[in-house]
Amino acid sequence: MLMGSSVGRLRALAAFGVLACGAALAAQGTSTRGAAEPQRPPLAYETSAYELDPFIPQDDRPWTRTDLQRVLAERTAREKQRRELNVYYYRIGHTLAFPLPVATRPTPEELPAGISTITYPWLTWLAWDLEERWRILHAAWRGNNDLEAGRLLQHELAALAGWDRFYEMTNQAGLVTAHLAASLSLALADSSRWDPALLREARAAAEALIERDVWPWFEEQWSAKVDAPARLHNIPVITLARSAQLARIIGSARTNALEGKMTEVLTAWGRFRTGKEYHTEGTSYDGYLMDSVTEWLAGLPGVRDILEKHRDAFRSVADEWIDLTLPGRPDLHAPLGDVEPEMPFWSSALLRLARWYEWRDAAWLLAHVPAVRLPAAALVAARGDFRFFEQASASRRPVAAPHEHPHAVTLRTGWASGDAAASVSLTRNAMRHLHADGGHVILGWQNRFWITDPGYQQYRPGAERDYTLGIWAHNSPVIDGEAQKPRAARLRVLETDRRGWQHVGIDLSACYEGLPAGAVVRRDVWLMSGEAPAMVVRDTFRSLKKDAEVGTSWTGGAYLAWAFVGGWARLSDGEHALWVGTSPGGLEASQLVRHAGSRGPLTLTPRARLPEGSGVRWWIFWRGGVAGWTPPVTRMEGETLLLAGPADRAATKWIRLE
Repeated sequence: MLMGSSVGRLRALAAFGVLACGAALAAQGTSTRGAAEPQRPPLAYETSAYELDPFIPQDDRPWTRTDLQRVLAERTAREKQRRELNVYYYRIGHTLAFPLPVATRPTPEELPAGISTITYPWLTWLAWDLEERWRILHAAWRGNNDLEAGRLLQHELAALAGWDRFYEMTNQAGLVTAHLAASLSLALADSSRWDPALLREARAAAEALIERDVWPWFEEQWSAKVDAPARLHNIPVITLARSAQLARIIGSARTNALEGKMTEVLTAWGRFRTGKEYHTEGTSYDGYLMDSVTEWLAGLPGVRDILEKHRDAFRSVADEWIDLTLPGRPDLHAPLGDVEPEMPFWSSALLRLARWYEWRDAAWLLAHVPAVRLPAAALVAARGDFRFFEQASASRRPVAAPHEHPHAVTLRTGWASGDAAASVSLTRNAMRHLHADGGHVILGWQNRFWITDPGYQQYRPGAERDYTLGIWAHNSPVIDGEAQKPRAARLRVLETDRRGWQHVGIDLSACYEGLPAGAVVRRDVWLMSGEAPAMVVRDTFRSLKKDAEVGTSWTGGAYLAWAFVGGWARLSDGEHALWVGTSPGGLEASQLVRHAGSRGPLTLTPRARLPEGSGVRWWIFWRGGVAGWTPPVTRMEGETLLLAGPADRAATKWIRLE
């Protein structure tokens, strides 16, 4: 059952803990009126930019009340100095400026094409940045009595009354509608200390958003029953959740209809999430969705029963966000599918769930996410409920064990930088932010993803889109030039064996079109520790056509240095080395390439033939705590692999895998 003390805090969390935050700030005499530090340029759209940023700490200690307070104060000072909003459209490399306040909806004539083949959603990213700005100003005003921040917030929200539509460039309700609704919900929940004229304008904008823009869309979009996972794509559900939230805040006559449908949608989501539909859109987009869903829930009457009903589904997303993180950097997730470090919405959702259900392992992880990486919603909520997270950070850390998720399997030894984590794709649904890459492996260790993936799909046609969705960006086997198409990976085994090694076995046979009848394609992954600090992958092929060619592309993290020694590839960061080998056979420098669409990573592209259409290929990834130049040793006994580490060149103690 839910703890009564947790449920009693739901209303406070609906306001993101602002009042508690402000009381503490005032008590400590902290001001948000100081000079802002210079704005750093945005990081490149590449996972390694976040891994290597010197301003983001590694193996960070749990944040303190002072840390949260400092980050909030710095962001407030920066927002108060802005006179325009410069929005970085990271996917396509554009930066556009908008005046503050944004008093009219931008028109197509004021914006470039972006991507010539689609109507680019410029207003989504604008609304992201506006919501983040307004949450910071709201926290400063309500929590720290910063009247200047309050004036800015009121004027900018009132200016929304000048928008002719709260629509995207497609002239439809969507994410821009949702983010503006969320911002209006936050600010209009408390009408005290508002300037009366500005309050009337902001309320007029909110009423127009619901009645003029959302209601026609709602009647068209949500008239039918939610009977398939495809109906739960993040964009319409986020729009529905935020619209229901705003309707409740302003007392709209549409509230019951919107709330009722959103409750139905949540029930369908919980059923599909925990059922054989394996519903997910990956860590980032699940987080984007759940950020809106959980804040809508926070103020919903009868929420206690709803939380009990969906406990397992919510625990599923919590496990996903915990287990797929990078050792030493819990703010980053393994790049399986479209996983964007620019989207930290998951942390706000996990923070609410951790507090409601009193999940201390989730709270432990959140307390180790660097405060500079938390979005405004998470910062303010954490600051307002600090004591729980402080206690959790000193208690129960997550358990390192094999774990199945709707779209992946995780194997890991822990959460510190010296631990290792193997994330293996288990894509079993057709949601478009996932890729057809069953068995694809990501290896995280020492604050880097050493074996990695671009972590996104480029929507602009050309080499980059070909790369991000193609065979070079994924290490699933490619058979006779054909990559996987059906998303039909099947979990065969998930265990910790008698040696303490974590092991997953996946059947990939149904992921390929055109294979001979009875053909088998399987991948097994072992994460080993102790005297064998290695990840070992075995690909098994049976009954393919004779002389079938199998290609496997291993992408190394950007800026890791490659070398080739004695048939092994070596990746190094200058202090640690990862040895990559294969058996039977070896690896050569000529197999290392850079795709024209890559933003930095290089890819190893070995190919092999199976004369009889059957065989086994082993891949070894040996972690070296000190960068050395001596590779491990392997030997084959039939299809069994014998492996010895670099320190045992005489092979006096073989490690046997079969």
